[in-house]
Amino acid sequence: MRKSILLFPLFALACTPDYDLNKYEPVDDGGPQIEVDPTELYFGTGEAGEEIAQAFTITSIGDVTASVTEVRIDGAEFAVTSFSAGRLEVGESMDVVVTYTATGAEDFGEASVVSDDADSPHIVTLNGGGLVPDLEISPSEHNFGYIALGESATQDFALRNTGGATLEVSSLSLSESVFTYSLSDDLPLVIEPGDERTVTVTFLPDNSSVYSDQLVVSSNDPDGDETATLNGSGAGDLPIAVCEATPNPVEAIHEDATWVGSASYDPSGLAITNYAWTLVTKPSGSSARMPAGTANRSGFVPDLVGTYEAELVVTNELGDRSEPCTATLEAIPSGDLWIEIYWVHGGDDMDLHLVRPTGSSPSGELMSNNDCYYGNCSASSWSSLDWGVRGDADDDPVLDIDDIPGTGPENINIDDPEDGVFTAYVHDYPGSAYNGNNDVTMNIYVGGILAWTETRNVNSEGLYEPFAEIDWPDGTVTTL
Repeated sequence: MRKSILLFPLFALACTPDYDLNKYEPVDDGGPQIEVDPTELYFGTGEAGEEIAQAFTITSIGDVTASVTEVRIDGAEFAVTSFSAGRLEVGESMDVVVTYTATGAEDFGEASVVSDDADSPHIVTLNGGGLVPDLEISPSEHNFGYIALGESATQDFALRNTGGATLEVSSLSLSESVFTYSLSDDLPLVIEPGDERTVTVTFLPDNSSVYSDQLVVSSNDPDGDETATLNGSGAGDLPIAVCEATPNPVEAIHEDATWVGSASYDPSGLAITNYAWTLVTKPSGSSARMPAGTANRSGFVPDLVGTYEAELVVTNELGDRSEPCTATLEAIPSGDLWIEIYWVHGGDDMDLHLVRPTGSSPSGELMSNNDCYYGNCSASSWSSLDWGVRGDADDDPVLDIDDIPGTGPENINIDDPEDGVFTAYVHDYPGSAYNGNNDVTMNIYVGGILAWTETRNVNSEGLYEPFAEIDWPDGTVTTL
């Protein structure tokens, strides 16, 4: 918005020479024609001697080339500072800059554009030093955001007169029916210099859609109408997130599951554009992560026995977010005997060992074929152990995970253990040192049920720490 102070239009008319207005009606004779815009220049007020520049544009609007030969100035305080006589091709334009030297009083003049247009000369009224109203709308733009259907939101706009003469607001208008305005006073609003009035705009959406409009304010501001941009979105019922985990339950480590959200929908028929899955709960010590994907996240492998919970939030094309949907997945142990460990601090390799029933001292069986550990019964590489009945794999142990740099887990399982007493150890492997206490948790599941759990500090490199004995087939667990 131009910030200079302008003249009342009535005052300008009173000081304009009495020209025959009929003379300026366009004559469409097929010859050269020009148009000047604007036809009035307001230079505002300024201190005496200050130079203020304004410009108008000459455009060739006829059927043939127009020749502009001269711009004559009537008024000692005004001068043309940028103009070049010449020919304008059809549609071509040129700018003319006029400078006003302020005198501290009201000054008037004219710029006469001389051309080969039959209506020549074209007159531009020059007005300097006068006091005119100047309308400003604040804020000039407002976004109401997402408003639920049946609800409304309001915003106040200030109509300020920053000019030097009385402002009269004659009308306000809006195009979209979802936007309405209200005033505390009747129109026309009379606003003195430096004063303001408030107009309140209400947004009441009637559909799930995006709306845009302009508040148009008409007044006696010589600059013409002022506008404020309005935006808002109608939000119907929120989208609905539908989620589940399948299959459910699954065997920890041995089976994978899919988090399914493809049944989510929007009651208004809008498209679902985003599926945000978050793994919010998992067993203590688990390193499982939510797989990448969109609506459905496949390939999720639970690494510890226990409950996993995932949350799904969907977003529609208007940006409306659903309430969260929570899906639960149960991970169960595999086999009759399942032992798992995890620890607190990474960089301290802890190894799980399970010694078979042999009748000898458990410590004498470590690092032998009577001891299942990373070196001889890893499922990821090979297993050389044949416990119990020779050739029967059901009574052989398997180490599913050997974690070195992290915090576990590691686990050993046997589908159908041989009879006798098994001993579970934790070895603080010396090749990966951590200086400080490191709590290790061991869980022992018998017949799919958690039979024993304990957390113990292991902080001596190379130490074999016995945790528990498992007496089979009664499944009694004894702390060591």
